[in-house]
Amino acid sequence: MIPASVRQIPARAFLPAGGVFVTFSLVPLGLLTAGPIFLDGTAAARFLVPLFALIFIVMLSMACAVFTLYQETFFTRFPGLRRIMVLGSFTLGIGLVLLLRHADIQREVLFVPASANLVVFALLLGNFLATGLTRPSELVPVCSVMSVADLLSVFAGPSKQMVEGIDVFYRDGRVGPVPWSDFLLVKIAVPGVDHLVPVFGVADVVILAFLVAAAHKFRLDDNLLGRALAEVQGRRCLARWFPAAGAGLFLALLAAHSFNLFIPALPVMAVLFLGYTLPRHPKMRMLRSSEWVVVIVCLTLLSGWAIRS
Repeated sequence: MIPASVRQIPARAFLPAGGVFVTFSLVPLGLLTAGPIFLDGTAAARFLVPLFALIFIVMLSMACAVFTLYQETFFTRFPGLRRIMVLGSFTLGIGLVLLLRHADIQREVLFVPASANLVVFALLLGNFLATGLTRPSELVPVCSVMSVADLLSVFAGPSKQMVEGIDVFYRDGRVGPVPWSDFLLVKIAVPGVDHLVPVFGVADVVILAFLVAAAHKFRLDDNLLGRALAEVQGRRCLARWFPAAGAGLFLALLAAHSFNLFIPALPVMAVLFLGYTLPRHPKMRMLRSSEWVVVIVCLTLLSGWAIRS
């Protein structure tokens, strides 16, 4: 029997998330089916991958805004909606992963909805994490902790092992079973490339959604192109919207692509977000003593790691 609280949820409550899923499915499918590009392969890849990564991050930033402005409103009105959507996205993701692990044909077609579903799941999780914040100053220690954790994970933790396994899989021509860790990567489609290109991890999308939602919650201006998201709410056009965290994600990806290195994106996103919002909002600088302790400890760890390196 379906609970009454679930029966009361209207179909339109699923539209923002559904729109994101459809958009991030149809656009890659269209690019994958496009004809080959008559350019030198190496030169085209070096130019097109960063270009379409930027386009993808702009789309991702728009999706974060849609979730923050519209989907979160439905979550507030219908408490059971978030659980339903998280459970549905998780179930769909598991099903696609199991199917892709054993699929020898149409692998790329199946990867498209898997990546789109990963984006939706990351947005759901990122927005939910922002609900736990009570003061804008908490963003400073949160950004500090996540930066240290990401650096340690990338250079001496589980992320390093994941990257090494994925690198072997793609270097060998993507033959054999797909590594489990590959399903935690968000992928983009590039014209002329017959497969999806992994660009960053799902954690990067979670943090992007988290920072956008947190900035909106505390009415912080993190928009590099215009007014804060809270000030454009209700308007039809978000053309002048690009968050500082999104710019950090692109800079990290561009540096990694240019130097052929795996560069953790979360510290870059945190630095640009804090560097843009801290000087503009004094309330973010009103840290409690416990928050200062966290920041100092994180800075000490980062300094020690930099000296050893």
